[in-house]
Order: sequence, then C-alpha cells, then structure tokens
Amino acid sequence: QATLSQGGQVGDLPRAPFAGSSPCRRMASPMFQTLTGIVNSTSDASARMEKFAELVKTLIGKHDIAQLKDVVDCMLAEESPFALFARPVLSQIAEQMEKLKNSELKDLGIHTLEKLRGRVVSFEEEDYVIRELLSEVLQAEGDWNEAAKCLAAINLETGTRCRTSLQKAEKYVKIAELYLEDDDAVLADTFCTRAAMLMHEVSDLSLQLRFKVCHARILDSKRKFLDAASKYCDLSQQTFGGQICEADLVQLLKCAVTCAILAPAGPQRSRILASLCKDERSRSLEHYEILHNMFMERLIRGHEVQKLSESLAPHQKAVTRDGDTVLDRAVLQHNVLAASRVYKNMRLVELGKLLEVTPESAEKIAAGMIAESRLQGHIDQKSGMIYFESGDENLLQWDRHIRNVCNQVNTVLLKVREQSRMQIG
Repeated sequence: QATLSQGGQVGDLPRAPFAGSSPCRRMASPMFQTLTGIVNSTSDASARMEKFAELVKTLIGKHDIAQLKDVVDCMLAEESPFALFARPVLSQIAEQMEKLKNSELKDLGIHTLEKLRGRVVSFEEEDYVIRELLSEVLQAEGDWNEAAKCLAAINLETGTRCRTSLQKAEKYVKIAELYLEDDDAVLADTFCTRAAMLMHEVSDLSLQLRFKVCHARILDSKRKFLDAASKYCDLSQQTFGGQICEADLVQLLKCAVTCAILAPAGPQRSRILASLCKDERSRSLEHYEILHNMFMERLIRGHEVQKLSESLAPHQKAVTRDGDTVLDRAVLQHNVLAASRVYKNMRLVELGKLLEVTPESAEKIAAGMIAESRLQGHIDQKSGMIYFESGDENLLQWDRHIRNVCNQVNTVLLKVREQSRMQIG
C-alpha cells in the first residue's frame, strides 16, 4: 500500500489490490471467514455488533494493520454480505484509530479513505473522524499542504449532518492556518473568506482571535504590508478578555513593526508608525531604531537595515519588477519622503545620489509616489528638477488648532458621560 511519504496524495491514492478481487477470492480470505462466523454465530443484531466491536478492539490492541485493512475491505467490498454492519464497524475503527502509532494510523487512514472514495455520503461521520486524525499525523510530520488538503476534503456545507457555524468556521480557519504554514496565501485566503461569512455568528473569543490573526497573516503573505500592519497593530493592543498572553501580544506587535517598515511610504503608513512608536513595548523590540527613524522621517542608509533584512520571512524578501527587494523599495520611498521634508526642490541627479540609485530610478520612484498621492510635488523633466510641496503653513496651523479643539470637546464629553453614569448608579 503506497503512503504519502512514497509520493502518494490523500486525494489521489492507488487502488488497493482487494478492490478488484473476485467473490471467490474474498470468500477464501481468513478475515472473510472470521466475519462470516460472527454473523452465523447468532441471529441477535446487538450480539453480532458486540462481537464485531470486540474484534476491532482486539486488532487495534495488537496493532495488526493488515487485518484491520482486511476488515475494511470486507465491509466495503461490492455486494458485501456485511454491508448492514459496515457503518457501525467503520465507526468503531475510526473512534479507536487514535490508539495506533502515527505511522500505523497514517497507513490505515489512507487505505480506508481510498475505499470510501465515491461512497462518502453514506459514511460522512467516519470520513470526518479519519480525516481529522490523519491531518494531525501529517501536521506532526510537517506536511502542512497534505494536512490542509485532508481537512479541505471534508464536506461541511452540503452533507447530511448539520454542523454549527462554530464547527464550520473553526475548520475553515484551521485549513487556512495550515495553508499559511505551507506559504500558500491564495488557498489560505479562500478558506479564510469562507470563515468570514460565518464569523458574525460565532461568539468564541479564541476563534475570533485566530481568524483575525489568520487574516493579518494572509495580507502579510500577499505583501499587502500596509493593511497587514494595521491589522497586527490593532490585535497587539487587545487582550481578548485575558485569553492571549503578553508574549503573543508582543509577537503581534513585532509583526506590525516589520510590516509597517515594509509598507509603501505615505500618510497612512505615517499614522501607523506614530501609533507603534507611542506603544511603550516597541522600545524593547529589535528593530525599534529603524522604526523610530522612519517615524521621525530621517534618511536611512542601506547598511542600517541589513540586520532587519536577515530576519525577514521568505515572502518579505520578494524581488520587485525593478529588481529591488520589498525592503529596498520601502527604504527608497521613505528616503524620498524624508528628502521632501528637508528640501523645497533639488536636481534629480542629486536625489539619485541621496538615494544611492541612478537619476532615472530616483525619478521613477518619485513619479510613482506623486501619482499615488503619497508625495506632494511635481517633476520638471526638461530642467531635471523635482519640486516638493509641503502645503501652506497657515492652513496646516489652522488644521492643528481645529484638531486640538475637537480633542478638548471630546474629552469634556467623556467626562460628562462618566459623571452621568455615577449619578444614575
């Protein structure tokens, strides 16, 4: 019997030899004779089931995988005389499979799933249990992709058994997590989307947390670093009723810092950088210095981010169409923004020297940022100059005054509400 370690797949397994056996060959099988003896020993259905259960228990106890496979073959064979007992016997096997060693469970599980192919409708619960156990074995082996495929084959939507929104959402989130471990953000997103349609009916805080972290990781894996940083930042500031430990919150904060550094420069990233720098826990993080320099809009040199580059995940080291890494592009865009805070205008040649790239590359980076409204300014290609627009200082000061007044009004309103509650209490 081929196994996954030999190149097989959970959904594409070779046919077992018994499947094509003739009736005469089946009847000559020792296990066939044993099962026939149980059926002929008594006419009481419950007594027969007790003997079948005892047989399964004995074979499980002996770790006799070959005999257990024979039981499965006899029960699921075409025109089997034991068809009446197939479902309860397979249920017994599925329930006791966890007592087997991982290699034995994997061998028997794959064999049984192959036999159930095309007949799952009649054995939904047994298929469900076996797939869950087999997925755990595959996870223990680090085969995340096959573990996810194993669970993904479970029929959760149109099966005969009605499953709750909590059960379905938990399974979809688990499958998405497994695909993320295998760096497959596309399939992970598919199952995370299915879970999203059920989360409004789920009140379990731990599952809600897993879903949100999963969503953030998918955004991260798809290199949507700005959105991922925002999600990670929000999660790192929540406690979920004490269900998440401080170490996990710090890890989420660390992910937020990394994604914020990699995100495209602009107003949105500036707001996230400000939020992260205000968090006291950020000071203890490894890359706080880079984070702080970006927040203060200081120029950053390539050698300063070397340590950060070494700690990035594979998908965060992706190379863009221009031949730069994601980190290189983020630093270049940040430095353009930093230059705009110091200079009113400058030659593209000088901007290239400042960014340590060619004038053409500097122009392309700046033009892209201006087109996306992440940088205020314009480029005069004829004169080879770039002009930065910082906005009217009087208008900016007026905006700050309005913001301060709104904050003060909001503070007064909160105090009035607190006093009202105390009086009512």
